[in-house]
Parts: sequence; C-alpha cells; structure tokens
Amino acid sequence: MIYLDESGDLGFGPRASKYFILAAIITRDPEHVRGCIKRVRQQKLPKKYKTIPELKFHNSSQTIRTRILDCTARTDTDVAYAVLRKDQVYDQLRNKQSILYNYISGSLIAKIITAYNLERSIKVFVDRSLYGLERDNFDNYLSWKACIGNHSEELSINPPEIEHIDSRQDRCIQAVDFVAGAIGHRYSTNDASYYKKIESRISIVMDFFEGKDKNCVVNPSLLRPIRLRAASSFSGRTYNTTQDNMHIG
Repeated sequence: MIYLDESGDLGFGPRASKYFILAAIITRDPEHVRGCIKRVRQQKLPKKYKTIPELKFHNSSQTIRTRILDCTARTDTDVAYAVLRKDQVYDQLRNKQSILYNYISGSLIAKIITAYNLERSIKVFVDRSLYGLERDNFDNYLSWKACIGNHSEELSINPPEIEHIDSRQDRCIQAVDFVAGAIGHRYSTNDASYYKKIESRISIVMDFFEGKDKNCVVNPSLLRPIRLRAASSFSGRTYNTTQDNMHIG
C-alpha cells in the first residue's frame, strides 16, 4: 500500500515555500504504522495535543516528531519522495497548480512501480483535499501514468486503486505527514535532524530539477518486490495526457 502526502505549497507568492515535497510511504503492514501514531497519542501529552483531532508535523513538538519518526523507521515501511525546486518552474506553469501536482504525483508513483517491479493493482491513499473535477483529473492522470508512463513495457499493471481519505480517520496518512514534514524541514532549513531519523528507509528520491541524483534509487537493498502476479491489462480508458507533455522546468 502507498500513502501520499505533501509538505510546502505550490504557490509562487512572496510568502510561498521555496520547495514542494511529495512523500510516499510504501508499507507492507499498515497496522504497524498506525500503531506509531496510536502509541504516541496514548502517552502523556500536553493538554493541547489531547484536544486536536490529529497530530501533524507542523504543529507538533520536537518530542512528538521524534517519537513518530523513530517508530515509523522501525516498521517494514519504505519512503519515496519527490522535491520540486519551485524557482525552476517556468512562469507559464506557475498558475497551473493542479498540473504540477498531478505530474509530480504521477511521476513518483510510476517510479515506485518501476523500482519495486510491482505487477499487480496497487492501492494509493491520498489525503482528501481534492474535490470534483480536480479529483477526477488527478485519478485519471495517476492511472494513465502508472500504466503507461516511465516503466518497462514488460510489466503488466492494472490501474491503481486510488482512495481519497480523511487524514483524521487514517493514521497512515498522519504518519506520512510527519515523513513529508521531516523531508521538507531538511530542504527549507538545512536542518537534517528529523530527516536522518528516516534516512535509512528512503528508497527513492526524485529531484526536480537539480543534481546528478535528480531521479534515482538511493537504497537498492530496500527494493524487495511486493508482488502478486495477476493476468492484467490496461483497462482501455482514455486519459488526458496533455500535462505529461509539458516541461515544468
């Protein structure tokens, strides 16, 4: 199962973030990940954390961040992420946030499928923040990219099962928020203290658009296939692929 969440924003105003991070956790046992959040919430916490519906990286203490990241790193869970250096995005795309988001999401999912040699229908869980046409466009593009884009034609892949869920109701989404936050903290502040807690679990980094490692597997030993072979084929649905032909930097 793959859970997605982001850190930063896709705005380009004076108060916007310099980086946009999209993080994924690839987990073989979601219950162990959920247990990390559950155990932290069961511990003695300041009153302000008892009353909020979910824990998030941006408003949690150093202690809570450390406990959740340390616990997540001990589970059978890998981390993949994409970072967008927003100052390199072309001016004509800076008001097309949905295209940027879909492109980065699709590229990351396609890279995961390739690296892990996934040959079955995968489940992708996304924090429920998209609605209506935006959600349909996201689902359609992610399905097209997963089946057609950036992986070997030898793989036989079903379109992913995409579920938009309320982060307050799923602790795996809450866990990936902390992972994304740790990665975003490293890029925005040059403080890698949180990043180092999950670094051993990072399998894939996609950097748009800098450095020799802009699209690489950084820890091949983690790439144990999660494979159930199935006789599957692309469903034949037609997707709008315009955004995949657009260079964003």
